[in-house]
Amino acid sequence: MFASTTTSTQFSTAAIGSAPARATRRCRAAGVVRVSAAAQTLEGKVVAVSGSKSKTLLVERKVPHPKYIKRVNASKKFMFHDEDDSCKIGDKVEVVACKPMSKAKKFTLARVVEACVNDCAV
Repeated sequence: MFASTTTSTQFSTAAIGSAPARATRRCRAAGVVRVSAAAQTLEGKVVAVSGSKSKTLLVERKVPHPKYIKRVNASKKFMFHDEDDSCKIGDKVEVVACKPMSKAKKFTLARVVEACVNDCAV
């Protein structure tokens, strides 16, 4: 009984593949702008120097715990490229996404937000 009610056109790849195209056209018609995931900036603290132009950035944020809802700290490290070697450990910097330079480096230094004075604790 179930086999007689379904048709082959319901499960064809053409019908499935055309649905996202229609949604995209609707978004463009409505004036919705989709933002690319590659266009992002991050701000954090420099925690390590890996080489002459490679540094590691620690980005901390507060997220709700999945079970207890209390806000907890979550952190993630990103490697970035510093062409002029203008920042040191402890500086607060802003990085922007760029074309991948290596497996780990996908960001480049935009600006130093706050320079570390003397020996800052990381």
